[in-house]
Amino acid sequence: MGARTAIVGGGGGPLAAGDPHPGAAATRGVSPGDPDTDLAGHRVSRVAFGAARLTAGDGWGTPEDPEAAKDLLLAAVDAGFSYVDTADALGPGVSERLIGEAIGNRADVLVATKVGMLRPSADAWGVLGRPDYLRQQIQLSLQRLRRDRIDLLYLHRVDPTVPLAEQLGALQEARDRGDVGAIGVSEPSAAQLDAVLELEPGLAAVQSLLNVAARQNGEIAARLERLGIPFVAYWPLVGRGLRAEHKQLLFAELQRIGQTVGLSAHQLSLAWIFSAHPNALAVAGSRSLVHLVQNQQAAGTRLDSCVSSEVEAAVQAVLGDTPFDPRFPEENS
Repeated sequence: MGARTAIVGGGGGPLAAGDPHPGAAATRGVSPGDPDTDLAGHRVSRVAFGAARLTAGDGWGTPEDPEAAKDLLLAAVDAGFSYVDTADALGPGVSERLIGEAIGNRADVLVATKVGMLRPSADAWGVLGRPDYLRQQIQLSLQRLRRDRIDLLYLHRVDPTVPLAEQLGALQEARDRGDVGAIGVSEPSAAQLDAVLELEPGLAAVQSLLNVAARQNGEIAARLERLGIPFVAYWPLVGRGLRAEHKQLLFAELQRIGQTVGLSAHQLSLAWIFSAHPNALAVAGSRSLVHLVQNQQAAGTRLDSCVSSEVEAAVQAVLGDTPFDPRFPEENS
């Protein structure tokens, strides 16, 4: 086995290009929930617009048609997306800049971004939590986003080489100045979360990988629910990192189950998260407004235990018992 090459998330993306429209009203196993929830002092849509797809690739480079990318974001906001999620490393800087040009300082949209990761090339990521770097990136993010304040700022990753108090301290200083509204953290381990909670009792959110095929962070999500802290799932739509044959088989199974309850495969994936973790939000991006609207229609949807179990059994039948982690796709083959 070679070195682990991590894929770092935060923008989300569709499972496949041809997801069907939602079917008729569900006849079993599904109940509507609140499509909105509280996050960082705002009432927002439970499904967030994942802004990695505003870039040319999956979080890298300027899109061929920046105006079309901005139009997509505006259309998504008009369709009910009131939470836009991005990171300074997406582009890098491209996603934030396009968000700023499209929606600027609009008060009806919560904009969350992240600092603390480097992006030297399309395939390379690094963690850098030095306070001076974080302070610099916060100011650059404010400029690109064209906002008076970043509503929610995540520490993108905990840097193990820098004292955590110094990393969080840079974000707390920005909050004290009024540059940041609330603080979150992305992808902490259980031990790191313990330390974060000691240093930042007002933690507003944790964003980590979670979907029905990659449930490693389920215990953290459950703990946050007990604490009353929102859990924000990135890559909620299963498929990333799977071999093509597994993706095809799993998508077909999700389509089959979804048709019995009036949901598309994407909607079923989102509904599983909201059912398993009532405190969850999901960051789901797409370059298709149709797919974005379908995702939004699933916000808050609950599956009963029978349907949730059927979804989990389908995943196990396709992937087996081996833990699946889409951040390290070479280890899933």
